[in-house]
Amino acid sequence: MYPRDDDGRTHTRRAQVDRDQADRDHPDAGPVNGYPNSRSDGDTQHGGGASGRAGAAPGSTAYSEADQTSVHSDRRGQPVNSMYDTTDRAAMDRIGVRERTANSTTYVRRPRPDDVPAAAPTNGVLERVGEDPDPSIRVGGRRSRADEAQQPPVRPDQGRRGPMFWRNSPQWLRRLVMFGLLFCVLMFAALVAVLYSFTKVPLPATVNADGQTSIITYADRTTEIAKIGTVNRTDVPLSEVSVDIQHAVLAAENKNFYSEPGISPKGIARALWVNVRGGEIAQGGSTITQQYAKNAYLTQERTFSRKMKEIVLAVKLARKYSKNEILESYLNTIYFGRGAYGIEAASKTYFGKSAKDLTAEEGAVIAGLIRSPNALDPRVTPAAAERRWHEVLDTMVAKGWLDASRLTPDKKPPVTLERDKSNGMAVSSPQAAYIRDQVKDELIDAGITEQQINLEGLRIQTSIDQGRQTAAYLAVTNVLAKPYTAVPDLKTGLVAVEPGTGRVLAWYGGSIYGKGDNGQTSYVDNVSGAQVPPGSTFKPITLAAALQEGVSLKSVYEAPDVLRIPGKAADGSGTYVVRNDEEHGNFGYIDLIEATAESVNTVYVPLGIEAGIDNVVSTAHALGVAKDVKLTDDAGVTLGRDGITAKSMVAVYGTFANGGKAAVPHLVDRVIDGKGKVIYEGPTTSKNAIPANVAADVTHALQAVLKNGTGKAAQLADGRPAAGKTGTTDNFRTAWFCGYIPQIAACVNMFRGDGGVSKATALTGIPGATGGVYGGGYPAKIWKAFMDGALTGVTPQAFPQPKYGGTVTNASPSPTPQPTISPEPTASPKVTNTADAPDRRGRPTAQFLPSAVATASPDGQVGPTPTPNTRRSRNDGLPQFDESDG
Repeated sequence: MYPRDDDGRTHTRRAQVDRDQADRDHPDAGPVNGYPNSRSDGDTQHGGGASGRAGAAPGSTAYSEADQTSVHSDRRGQPVNSMYDTTDRAAMDRIGVRERTANSTTYVRRPRPDDVPAAAPTNGVLERVGEDPDPSIRVGGRRSRADEAQQPPVRPDQGRRGPMFWRNSPQWLRRLVMFGLLFCVLMFAALVAVLYSFTKVPLPATVNADGQTSIITYADRTTEIAKIGTVNRTDVPLSEVSVDIQHAVLAAENKNFYSEPGISPKGIARALWVNVRGGEIAQGGSTITQQYAKNAYLTQERTFSRKMKEIVLAVKLARKYSKNEILESYLNTIYFGRGAYGIEAASKTYFGKSAKDLTAEEGAVIAGLIRSPNALDPRVTPAAAERRWHEVLDTMVAKGWLDASRLTPDKKPPVTLERDKSNGMAVSSPQAAYIRDQVKDELIDAGITEQQINLEGLRIQTSIDQGRQTAAYLAVTNVLAKPYTAVPDLKTGLVAVEPGTGRVLAWYGGSIYGKGDNGQTSYVDNVSGAQVPPGSTFKPITLAAALQEGVSLKSVYEAPDVLRIPGKAADGSGTYVVRNDEEHGNFGYIDLIEATAESVNTVYVPLGIEAGIDNVVSTAHALGVAKDVKLTDDAGVTLGRDGITAKSMVAVYGTFANGGKAAVPHLVDRVIDGKGKVIYEGPTTSKNAIPANVAADVTHALQAVLKNGTGKAAQLADGRPAAGKTGTTDNFRTAWFCGYIPQIAACVNMFRGDGGVSKATALTGIPGATGGVYGGGYPAKIWKAFMDGALTGVTPQAFPQPKYGGTVTNASPSPTPQPTISPEPTASPKVTNTADAPDRRGRPTAQFLPSAVATASPDGQVGPTPTPNTRRSRNDGLPQFDESDG
């Protein structure tokens, strides 16, 4: 028997009432999986039937597997599940059936007035284990009323799929976007089809066999300086290329070449994306087939249209030729640097042997060049080339093309032959060769590839004035006629620029290029490649830094013959000992104008400390010293001990001439391609580096150098106002002169061999300067000879008047009666403002070695008081900057 409710109904009878009530509450609930939600009492079986055990608890003997699957037919002939016959009426009042299956049921909770708010399941749905709690579950293809009551109203045209912003968009907009995308896809497919049908693929052997020569001209756009473009190429069959070099090239550029199609889907997608964003293809990543299509049939321009042509050509090539044929053509046309096209020419250029004789290690060196031939040349950037070499070998090992035992982390790449930068091109003079190399470097830095320069017949207009270039050649040749004959390894560089634009007007890179008649060999440009110490030509940079810190040109400093600076060594310890040239001695008390004119080290080193060494370094880079030049971060930086090129120094002096505005020196004015299109123009703008009043004061001090200082030999023939500075490094390693007028700035450097690294290459024993070459000697004379010739017909122009800004510091002592010399040491006179007192930046000032009246020196020794030495030398003060333990 079934238990009775309070009203006396059995579970079975009550279940029928409950189902009828559920049908009225949920008229939209249809059958699920063929099982309706209600049936009549007459269908219920009593006794031993399956439904007669409906009251049994799950897990009991009476509740068998048959109960879970036993179904009957209601009065409408629809099967129902008998396990739900005992549903309680109270539960049915609070719970609506949302979905029923043979294994589970999902209910919807109905809130009642007497319910206490509580954390209910999401959207009022009670869940069974194993069921999806998502409230969007549909019943019979429709949502339940409880769910629909909680959903926001739906517009008639609202979308049903996709993100919310897309579904909420108007229907017309969604259709427009979809039609637009479809149209773009169809147009792209049509474009590819048209390109494919009209693109013809010539035989690989006839492609790019010869290129067009590029021509470099003077500023007049007519007179030729040099040509670029002789093609060094020898085709060989693939059988004449060692398997190791084949594998090395595949490892470097397309390791899956034999198993992949001729195009790279990733590269195509990147091209499309970059074109949408900026209209230019800036990255590679192409297959070998694509690279060959680009190099053999197309130009090097980075545009979307060129990329599409490359893709079409690659597809046609892949269908027309075998993989071996494509690889052979690729190896015979790709550029490997140093003017070598093809693997055979590259093998002989880098290792002096045929491609069939290359080892895996040698092949990895050559293969690594393909990505960037000039930047990965082992003779140019050995560290980067070695990293690339290891990458290629690692890939070869990973692909099974090389035994791992041949590759160790400490293994070094094979040594390549020296660079022959002439690439077989004859030039009219060594100067033309250096100009050609500098032009190529500038164009590569500007993004024009070496292959474009060598093959595409560019017209390259430089800023060089032919008359001034001739003046530079004659100045060096005439002044150094005897020294060049007597000293074979003597080297000189000269460069002149236009202040404000940086346009190079003259460029003398050296007297020999390659192997000269005197037995010397050199490919180093003495203007842009030789980094040698500039000596005291660096001092105006320190002066500019000090003036910006509030120092005045009229400030007076003590200038002893020897200066000891404690605690200023490079490692923060020790003591620097600074000396003037032995002919200068003690200057007594002088202002900064005279200290500049006489190049007094014992004034300028403390001045750099007072200005702040960090300020001196930053000022140097702002004025024009290249950012990659590492300047010593200690007091010695003022004396020009670090290697700097003449190109950087002329930029500094050009900034002074331009009122404090810096411009980057450059040779190339513009480049025109073979179709007459201008593809590059050199920069002509300048930017503020130092205030104009500071530049005017520096210029005023530098005029004194030529008027009555160390640079008298540089005075111009017509008495034209000029400013400049001499420079001589210790042991006569280098000698410089840099100077300017408002219209032109020029620098001259002079050194021997390796730039004076060893004493054997010091500038001594030179005819006309046997004791040693000073900056005020040969360099100043060369500068004058050049400027006199370059300024023919140029109207003199005055410099701006000095501003004398900043605060005047007077270090001279007050007049006092002459003290009587006593036999015992007495204290030296106290120096006003600066001696033994912190400077305006709170740092201790230098201590001076006394001499004359016996005084106690800072290191406890006894010496005489300073006595001014009235002798002056015509030569530059020689920096003798010693470091000793203190």
